[in-house]
Amino acid sequence: MLVAKKVRATTFRNKFRRLSAGVSGKNVILIENRRQKSKYLVDKAFLDDLLRQQESALATLAILADPKLAERLITLGRTVDSRVRSRKIRLFSMHDVFGKS
Repeated sequence: MLVAKKVRATTFRNKFRRLSAGVSGKNVILIENRRQKSKYLVDKAFLDDLLRQQESALATLAILADPKLAERLITLGRTVDSRVRSRKIRLFSMHDVFGKS
């Protein structure tokens, strides 16, 4: 769950170092100012992860929105699964492919 701590802009300016140190993961700071729109200060890794999740969700929706593409991918998945089970296709582990001697 996202936890937002509200602070006024003047407090944020005066205590920037201490407040920004508390920003990590899902702990964010909501900076409120009477003259400007409120802003969030978030952890970069958290935002990067959130953006990756959004991109993945949008790609999934794009596939599901195209019934022909979705059916094709499901059929391909079943084909690969059956070939792996029957040992017609051999899958390599990450160590096999990138392992160090």
